[in-house]
Amino acid sequence: MEVSQKRFDALHGRADRVGEISLRLVRGLYHFYLFMASLLALGLRFRWISRPAVVNVLIRQIYFTGVKGLPWVLVITLFAGVAAVYHIVHFAKSVGDISLIGSLMNTLLMQEIAPLLVTVLMLTRSGVAVATEIGNMHIRGEAMLLKSMGIDLDEYLYLPRMMAFTLCGLVMTILFVGIAVWVGGLFVALNHELNFNQFLTEIRKGTTLDGVLMMVGKGAFYPVLCCAMLLFEGRKVGHDPNQVPVHATYGVLDSLMMVALVDVIVAVLRGLL
Repeated sequence: MEVSQKRFDALHGRADRVGEISLRLVRGLYHFYLFMASLLALGLRFRWISRPAVVNVLIRQIYFTGVKGLPWVLVITLFAGVAAVYHIVHFAKSVGDISLIGSLMNTLLMQEIAPLLVTVLMLTRSGVAVATEIGNMHIRGEAMLLKSMGIDLDEYLYLPRMMAFTLCGLVMTILFVGIAVWVGGLFVALNHELNFNQFLTEIRKGTTLDGVLMMVGKGAFYPVLCCAMLLFEGRKVGHDPNQVPVHATYGVLDSLMMVALVDVIVAVLRGLL
């Protein structure tokens, strides 16, 4: 009887811990949703267009996130993108059906590889910097000073960074696909795998409006999701400098998990529909 009671108490304790962790997770996701929704609503009101200070921050963030990150995108594209194109063509030829080239490019390169690789690149290059910058601003009291001056932190600090991630992510995703297709096609032609014109013809046949819209949607939404998570974690630093790397790491890891989860959900929904 005593052994059974101890087992029951142990199971009860574990259930309490699981319930507590689940509640914290749900609460955190709810607060993150409110934060992200408020930023999206603020951006869609377009009041920031008439605020020169906000536009100036947006331009500087686009330069840092997009222009300075462009060489890295080119390098990744020339290696990963071209390799993906070559292997897709090689696979289609090995099974004796080159009509697969267009559909595989549409499904794999445009809808999966390009948005995910660009998002991971932005996270590793600019994501940590965003979370660290916001965290340090809170530690130094800059965020509190701006708030005391009547400046909306959401509009001045957070929104420009999220918009820069969105625009740069979308543009770099499109560039990734374009460069991968053209350079990959030339590489395939030079290796006598397939005629370049025939390669472009197969891609044109396999490309669908649904695939293009999915590429655009993922190329814009994944960076939004990541940047919102990084800002959300950066705000939680408080006044302890030791928490900056902790929350920056949490921001990057949580962003990766959120993107993976959304990608799986999208794939399942598309399969069901």
